[in-house]
Formats: sequence, structure tokens, C-alpha cells
Amino acid sequence: MRKSLVLRVAPLFAVLIALSSSVAVPGIAGAGSDFCVKNDTFSISNAPGYCFAMAAFARWYYLTRRDDLPLKKAFTAASQRAIAKELQQFYSDSLVGLQADYCNAHQANQTESFQRFLTGILSGEPRIVLLMRKGIRRATLHAVLAYGWIPEKNMLRVYDPNYRNEERLIDLSRKKYSSLDVTYHAICFPEGLQDHMALTQRMEALCQGHAVTRASALTTPASYGLALRKNGSTGPRR
Repeated sequence: MRKSLVLRVAPLFAVLIALSSSVAVPGIAGAGSDFCVKNDTFSISNAPGYCFAMAAFARWYYLTRRDDLPLKKAFTAASQRAIAKELQQFYSDSLVGLQADYCNAHQANQTESFQRFLTGILSGEPRIVLLMRKGIRRATLHAVLAYGWIPEKNMLRVYDPNYRNEERLIDLSRKKYSSLDVTYHAICFPEGLQDHMALTQRMEALCQGHAVTRASALTTPASYGLALRKNGSTGPRR
């Protein structure tokens, strides 16, 4: 679909586990990060299909630029589009095979894979989640960013690039998740991509090349600068 990553990669059909209650880990208190969809995400549309790039960069920026402006204020819309386009191309060219290998190696023990994923969430570290819909000739993939866990409901709180300024929930007790007009029936927690060195280096370079300065950001929009002056603030991240 237009807003998802569509791949003709047969090995990926087998590497994603079914969305089901089998990944529930009872007895763990709900928690997560202070990641905020309204501040720490892209303001642009995912219409071209940049979901992995948007999820990955939002995660990296949130974890490494805590003292800077939040993502939405740190980059213009044009810069956000440039970052997403280049990063998505890098993913398609260099990381799809790595992702398939990792998910294939860990699919036998779904609970173990989810526990490692959940450990990151509970420590305040957002994690990339990959969803898939298997078609007759191709797989449609979609990436979201999980940042919270609701154990009593067996739900993940996620940033879905298809929805701007809106928190979304993945109910793991159900066997599907819908994003716009696409319903996905399989899920993978691609840990091998969370801190991939080449991906991280690419994001660092893109950030340095496109970020606006704090001084310029404080004057645009004017209402934001006015609010800071009223609060006697120099522009905290949160």
C-alpha cells in the first residue's frame, strides 16, 4: 500500500510471528518512556512510505538528543522529508536482509523475544516493531515505534507514522492490527536494527545536516517563543 513498505522478499513470509496473546508476560507492571507523540515524532505525512525511517529516527533522536529541541521543532518539514527519504532508502538497500535473518533466528521462542523487547520498553527505551500482511505475491510491511506497555490490557502504546499527533495501541490479544486501510496479522521485534552501527551513523549525519538551531527555533512560531518568555525559560526539551 502507499503508506507501507511493500516488499517482494519471500523469506520475510516466515520470519514474523503471529499477533496473539502468546506473547503476554503476566505479572509485569506497566511502564514506558515519556516519549510524546505530539512532540517527539515527525510532522510530515507518511504518504511516500517512509514508516521505518520515521520510526527509527524518532527513536534515535529521542534517546540521544534529550537536551535539544524535540524532533518536531528541531527540523523543518522539508528537512524531515529529506531525512525520511534518505533513511528509508538506506533501510531498503542495506537492512532488510539483516532484519529477516534476525527474526528468523529468534522466531522459535516468541516469549523470549518479546521479553527482551519488553525489557527495553520498561527501561524507558522505545523499540521498533515491524508488522506484516502476507499477500499472494508480496509482503506488505509497516513499521511503528512502541514506547509503552499496558499489561492488564496486553497492549503496546505505539507511534504509527500513518497517524500524526495520535497515540495508537496494538492489542496483542487480538490477531490483527489495522493502520489506515491495511490490516496486519504478524509481528516482529527487530532487535538487530535498534542500534545498528551503520544506521546510527547515517542518522547522526542526517541530524547534523538538517537540524535547525535552538535560537532560530525559538522565534518560529512566535507563540512558542512568547510562551517561553512568559515562563522565564530558555527552551527546555519537554
